[in-house]
Amino acid sequence: MSIQSAFAEICKDAKIARGVFVSLYRREPFYGGPEEGGWWGSDTFLVASQEFPTEEEAEAARDKIKVLAEELENESKKASGELCQRQIEWCEARGIDDANAVFGEFDGYTTYSVVMEEKQGENESRGCRHYE
Repeated sequence: MSIQSAFAEICKDAKIARGVFVSLYRREPFYGGPEEGGWWGSDTFLVASQEFPTEEEAEAARDKIKVLAEELENESKKASGELCQRQIEWCEARGIDDANAVFGEFDGYTTYSVVMEEKQGENESRGCRHYE
């Protein structure tokens, strides 16, 4: 029996102290521009999050969600590769040597990460939108 459960047995209206969040994040890369040979950035978005009363419960959930994150990332890699291949084939069929000139620079594929955090969404970020 956990400490929280034992306490709740005695104090029926007890509120469990704030626990830890397990959060799934999506990182979207972007091509910023051609300055200095090209530069890239990325945005990180919170996909989903759940609070757990103990670190042990959070760790167990995190380990399962990591499997989902790997599957999502593999799907993203595959879809990105297929898109690039279609664009190259389209250009080759028309005698175009530079697919980037037609479709723009390839930003990269979406990646996923799973973190334990004290505050929901604390790892969201927006990349810089200008060359520094």
